[in-house]
Amino acid sequence: EPGASYVQVSAGIRHTLLLRSDGHVVACGDNADDQCDLPELEPGAEYSAVSAGNRHTVLLLSDGRAVACGENKYAQCNIPKLQAGARYAEVAAGGAHTVLLRSDG
Repeated sequence: EPGASYVQVSAGIRHTLLLRSDGHVVACGDNADDQCDLPELEPGAEYSAVSAGNRHTVLLLSDGRAVACGENKYAQCNIPKLQAGARYAEVAAGGAHTVLLRSDG
């Protein structure tokens, strides 16, 4: 999009994620495990952080929810439900695992 810049990048084994300043994400590279098939954003929603694992992708939304896609052999794409009022503050994708930090620690 005109006027958008890239504000974060994350690289997995064979795919790369680029977070744009407008809250959208560009994914490119090998998509054998659907790690580049990003969930469609709801109207008004934005992504605020990205992390690429070996064959999976983890995305943080600006409202504190997290989503994941790609290989799920080790349940690395299973995002735990949040309790009312809780938010995720950071996401990290490892080789075959995902770490989510909640805003309350």
